[in-house]
Amino acid sequence: MKNTDRPLDWGNIAFLTISPLLAVIFGSYYVSHFGIRPFDIALFVGMFFATGLSITGGYHRHFAHISYKAHPAVRLFYLVFGACALENSALHWAADHRMHHRFVDTDKDPYNAGQGFWFSHIGWIFKKSSSVRDFTIVGDLLRDRWVRWQHRYHVHIAILVGFGLPLAIGLAVGHPVAALLWGGLIRVVFVHHATFFINSLAHMSGTQPYSKTDTSRDSWWLAFLTNGEGYHNFHHRFPSDYRNGIRWYQWDPTKWLIAGLNVAGMTHKLHRVPAQLILRARMEVEAANAERHLERLPIEVVGTVRIRMESARERFENALVQWADMKVKYRDWKQAAIKDSSAVRSQWKVKMKEYEVRLDEAKNQWREFMQAIPRISPTQTI
Repeated sequence: MKNTDRPLDWGNIAFLTISPLLAVIFGSYYVSHFGIRPFDIALFVGMFFATGLSITGGYHRHFAHISYKAHPAVRLFYLVFGACALENSALHWAADHRMHHRFVDTDKDPYNAGQGFWFSHIGWIFKKSSSVRDFTIVGDLLRDRWVRWQHRYHVHIAILVGFGLPLAIGLAVGHPVAALLWGGLIRVVFVHHATFFINSLAHMSGTQPYSKTDTSRDSWWLAFLTNGEGYHNFHHRFPSDYRNGIRWYQWDPTKWLIAGLNVAGMTHKLHRVPAQLILRARMEVEAANAERHLERLPIEVVGTVRIRMESARERFENALVQWADMKVKYRDWKQAAIKDSSAVRSQWKVKMKEYEVRLDEAKNQWREFMQAIPRISPTQTI
């Protein structure tokens, strides 16, 4: 049965329609009468990140993709505060998400972006799931007793912790209504749509530097709304990487949380895609973009350009392979060479730097050539 053919889920429709309306109505009333206190902002931010990061770092990168291992205490935190996001259980969420990656942009994709913004953002949740859900795709999670426990009681956890905790904090400081509003209702609505944007806008707005095989996009501004999930094209190309934003300056608090927990010994086996694979993916996309430009040029011009393009590509490929091999040797030496002299260490560093320079030169030559191709006229070459 196609996703669009499934019957409506009136419970989800009511909840996802009424909750934002109530947030707007009560939020407007509260602000007009009491303003916004520092307590309101602090509680909203604290609960937003606790629940939001439990979705991005927990439900998504840990449970759905197993991109790293986590201490039982971290996993329990993810399960409890992930439930508080009111986005179903980790088991259900991961099953949908693995189906999304396996059948992206097809009728079997639960939130197929090909059905348009509305459907991929929220419309798919307005449809009922299959009467008998097949959890075979998350068999590994089914064997986890804590995941099964959360699956059974996720609604109870959401009410008890997601609303009970803010209420308890509010009672302690004398602002129970504000706590329920900002730490509960408004926070739930914001986390919902931040997550939904990953399914919708992240497949419609942005660039595709790593792959053009699906609709996923990289969007720096969307990363700010989604705890780093906006670098979605990279994620779809390399879903097993615990990072989405791979540059140090790219906003990805989920990545920083996982890395910080790793320093504290609470996460381990963080999977990072080798840099050479990332560079090669970018090169393949750039080559595909260039081919589209070449298709519009005369055959006699294309032949000359393609020869030069293949030469630049071969140089880039060779430099990439040599750099990757040298990087492995350098890493192995660093692990074994505990007593080597400083002179030997300097020699290794110099040698590694030489390969890095060669790679940078080949990469820059390739990029310059790719940038020049769109400027070629039908009567000249470059």
